[in-house]
Amino acid sequence: MATRKNIDPTPDLRAAAKLRTFAERLHYLRKIHHGMNQNELALELGVSQSTIANYEMGNRRISPSAQIVSRLAVFFGVNSDWLINGTLPILPEKNYVSPEIAVRDALFKSLTKKENNALIALNGRQRKELSAQIKAYLKDI
Repeated sequence: MATRKNIDPTPDLRAAAKLRTFAERLHYLRKIHHGMNQNELALELGVSQSTIANYEMGNRRISPSAQIVSRLAVFFGVNSDWLINGTLPILPEKNYVSPEIAVRDALFKSLTKKENNALIALNGRQRKELSAQIKAYLKDI
């Protein structure tokens, strides 16, 4: 799992509100707020470092999928609408649970504590491999 700076989990709202593009907001969250390099974030998301670089350069031909945006928002603890469009509020509502998180939580409830801990301990490469296996399984259903 990627290491993050030991910081206040809430981004500087004044600085964050001034960011005009998705590329600027992603760079701010990754490097300035969390102190991560592009490779660490790429491993966390299961994408390549060059994909993160393209997102941060604002390459219009390569834009993140809704799933990637959702994962970024959850990982960084921000509102996905703000991340993509700059729409306020920056932080999600405290009692809001995204559909992705609700489904994941329901799946985790059926696992033992040992199984949950093993999944949590997976690194980016292992998560990518598991994700590929799950996708292959779901295609057969």
